[in-house]
Amino acid sequence: MEFEPAVSLTEQIADHLGREIIFGRLQPGSRIQELKVAGNLSVSRGSVREALLILERRHLIEIIPRRGAVVSRMEVKEIANFCELFAEVQVLYFVKLAAIKELDTSGFCEPLEAMGQAVTGRNLVAMLDARQAFFNAGLPFLNDFYLGSVLNGLIPAGLRLAHLAARHADYEFRDTLRYHQALLEALENNEERRVRELVHAYNGREKKLALGCSVGGRLSASDRADSRLTA
Repeated sequence: MEFEPAVSLTEQIADHLGREIIFGRLQPGSRIQELKVAGNLSVSRGSVREALLILERRHLIEIIPRRGAVVSRMEVKEIANFCELFAEVQVLYFVKLAAIKELDTSGFCEPLEAMGQAVTGRNLVAMLDARQAFFNAGLPFLNDFYLGSVLNGLIPAGLRLAHLAARHADYEFRDTLRYHQALLEALENNEERRVRELVHAYNGREKKLALGCSVGGRLSASDRADSRLTA
């Protein structure tokens, strides 16, 4: 894997490992071995150790004494608690944006276009990347260091939960696109109440889908096929 010099090496390692966790290639409870990762990526063990600290702040791993870094679990209680918190943080974020008169929303347009393409291609990776870009588009206008810091720490875990929810048979790509289109319209019209309604409704739906998968709910057709192949 090649890394871009514009971003620090530690951040690049953290982003790489984070995507492995978000998209389920590193399973909950699995141990991340510093030496193995360093060898696979041709980086120093110290850089990997620093990257793991970033992943811990992003709530994707736990660093356990005498055991090391372990991918955090997503059990029913953890999902419920996280969804409640993440929804409220999003409400705070988007309501603050909606309160800005003449907010420059041009940065949200490209992520929406990418979501539309993801719907057409049924590309979940592209959809989640576009969702992250949508979140990021408003950060320059937030003017709230603490909320921005909290949001940045929660977004990766939020994408991980979204990936879990998308495994459910009732997940619809188009619902995600419609939600973000409606949210952008509410931001442009300074409709703070509408923002609250949209965020709570969408996150409530995503919570139900994620919980459904975590307790043996209906998986998507592709996931059912994967289950048969690995059984």
